[in-house]
Amino acid sequence: MNDLIINGIAALLTLCVFSRVIGDNRVFRAVQYLFVGVSLGYSFVVLYHQVLLPRAVDVVESIEIGNTNVALIAGIPFVLLLLLIPRVIEPMRGLSWLANYPLGIIFGIGGGLSLIGALVGTLRPQVLTTLPTFTDGVLTLVGGLVLVFGVIFTLTYFFFTESTDTRFGRITTGMARVGRWLLIVTFGFFFAGALLTYLTALSERFNFLVSLLPI
Repeated sequence: MNDLIINGIAALLTLCVFSRVIGDNRVFRAVQYLFVGVSLGYSFVVLYHQVLLPRAVDVVESIEIGNTNVALIAGIPFVLLLLLIPRVIEPMRGLSWLANYPLGIIFGIGGGLSLIGALVGTLRPQVLTTLPTFTDGVLTLVGGLVLVFGVIFTLTYFFFTESTDTRFGRITTGMARVGRWLLIVTFGFFFAGALLTYLTALSERFNFLVSLLPI
């Protein structure tokens, strides 16, 4: 009985989402708000049990055993959290400048981690992959050279400061046209992959609905 109720609710919500095909309507909006609400509620519960509660327990236990240094370090996130409150409470908007400190820390750390991740995880492997190798055979060398010139032509497409009246400018313009077509082909592959993912999800939902029909 529980499986029947759960599958029935899932089928009903799936049909409500499909109602978007006939246009924007209240049924689709209700399901959309329900999805967002459940997602936020689930995220809050996970953060509470896995982040906030363990840190609060660490602070209390450190105070009980007299380890004030650990308590102060563990309590820093809660202090930063309290500084964010004036930004969302209307009577305390006069102190909203206090929220600039935790926000600055968040954006600074996030920007630093993103930069390091982009350099180490994306840019460096891309540069190493782009460089052609001369010891792995002719086909590998040719593929590496094609990749190198493809990267150069693609980057040339974003070079807008050179005048087309000069010889170098005309060469750059020709390379930029090739890079533009490379970008078009690349985005075509990306869009095709995204479309395939959406169709796979749609097919899965149709199979789910069909499996509920009595045969």
